[in-house]
Amino acid sequence: MTEWYLDGRWGQVLGIVFAAMLILLVILMLGLAIVNPISILTFVLGLGALAALACAGFLAYWTWGLSHASYTLDRNAIIIQWGAYERQVPLDAIQKVLTAADLKGLRLRGVLRWPGLSVGVGSAQGLGPIYFYASQPLAELVFVQTATRVYALSPAKKEDFLAALSERQGMGPTQELEESERHPAILDWQSWRDPMIWGLFGSSILLWVLLLGLLTWRFPFLPPEIVLQADAQGVPLLTGSANRIFYLALLGAIFLVFNGGAGIIFYRRERMLARVLWLGLLLLQSSIWIAALSILLAVA
Repeated sequence: MTEWYLDGRWGQVLGIVFAAMLILLVILMLGLAIVNPISILTFVLGLGALAALACAGFLAYWTWGLSHASYTLDRNAIIIQWGAYERQVPLDAIQKVLTAADLKGLRLRGVLRWPGLSVGVGSAQGLGPIYFYASQPLAELVFVQTATRVYALSPAKKEDFLAALSERQGMGPTQELEESERHPAILDWQSWRDPMIWGLFGSSILLWVLLLGLLTWRFPFLPPEIVLQADAQGVPLLTGSANRIFYLALLGAIFLVFNGGAGIIFYRRERMLARVLWLGLLLLQSSIWIAALSILLAVA
């Protein structure tokens, strides 16, 4: 068994730089949101900071994968390791070894790429999906084709790797293996494929985000004192400063944490209970929306 490493130093450096730039962007947007008066700009900056933080985490994760990447070759299979991902490619399943020049209509739309890193799923005319686990330019890659897909690899010593691969194929396997993949267990959760989650829990999150946007948009136009509660005849029962309207968003966030979190905890064992909790969460978010609209309309 021989382990072949990737020359991923340049890709790792750039990945760290890109992630650091996004973190700086997050800090900048949050700073602007804090120093400026509350308005719809506050909401936009907050969403932008959240999106930039998510992108930074995404880039950092795949950069970390590059720093823990290798190809292990023995008589039976190539084991591709990229961070938490592992793919097993049996040698007897390999039909061809191609170069970039052999591929027609190569598309890299689903591949995360910068100098020194290529990871993701691309495609080419007449071939199945191409899984990239590489750190070199296209011309330097080894494309290993099986009946269902292609793997794009970039061993540091390309010619030695190809020679070792040919030698081990000629020896024949010592056991039968299947083409397989290992990935983080979280990706196998049934919850990702449950439309009830996206319908109930997802709608509740969307309602809360939209509520936050509505409140930040209307806040600059509110008087210093607003009516927070009134009786059936419209007589004020409770008044307070305008910024107390954001208590509604805070209440919605609390419901998201407790109802949403409880649903996630119970989902695997008591799926119906989880759905009831998320339905209740959706109703609570809707009631908060009604309360917010009634307050805003009263001062319009």
